[in-house]
Amino acid sequence: MTEQTPDILQRILAETRRTVARREAQLPLDEVRAHAVDTPERHDFRGALTAEGLSLIAEFKRASPSKGTIREGAEPAEIAQTYEVSGARSMSVLTDEPFFRGSCDDLRHVREAVDLPILRKDFIVSPWQIWEARLIGADAVLLIVAALNDDELRFLLDEAVTAGLAVLVETHTEREVSRALTVDAEIIGINNRDLNTFKTDLETTERLRATIPRGKIIVSESGIHTGEDVHRLRRADVDAVLVGESLMASDDISGQIAALLDT
Repeated sequence: MTEQTPDILQRILAETRRTVARREAQLPLDEVRAHAVDTPERHDFRGALTAEGLSLIAEFKRASPSKGTIREGAEPAEIAQTYEVSGARSMSVLTDEPFFRGSCDDLRHVREAVDLPILRKDFIVSPWQIWEARLIGADAVLLIVAALNDDELRFLLDEAVTAGLAVLVETHTEREVSRALTVDAEIIGINNRDLNTFKTDLETTERLRATIPRGKIIVSESGIHTGEDVHRLRRADVDAVLVGESLMASDDISGQIAALLDT
């Protein structure tokens, strides 16, 4: 664990819980749910990941605790449209504000700009956030196993299904994979980044993929920068890769996607 990130995940979760409590006091869960159920039909996130060949989930990400600002003045609609025409099959939008400088408005702008399935990537700790995700146009949500106990994980997974959202259940260790399988997660993310140290290693995907039975949808996340990285992950038999920083930092996003996908 580095000095600059003393248990960064716990600090993020504590801030998230405070923020959600404050916002729920202003707009109760029942009201968010009532508004959300009237939103348009969902896009097929699962189908985007299971299409033939490796699928790219391209991420809109303004900043991170470890890197700071990644792309100054990034316009979500413009970047989303570039992702779509360049071959991304779905998108991820980071909506955490205190640590990643994202917002729900970023996701709304992406929803208006493209016809791709969208994953709301945030630190989900409450059903309120799940229904908010549907309300702002998301098709899927991220649940991080390391952030939740078993009861919370199962409850929030069920709540997302009730809301009509797909769920990417994120893991980083063998124990977390076991917990994801216990709740019968269909889409399992393997995060190559340690959320305590923010160090990345693609070997994490290679190691954990071998512990997951066939029939699950596997997404490798983080630390993916080159076509060689993607080839390595193809050999590990994943269905999709989630790429953010290397795209957001590129001066030629279309060219970077082509290099990743070898097109």
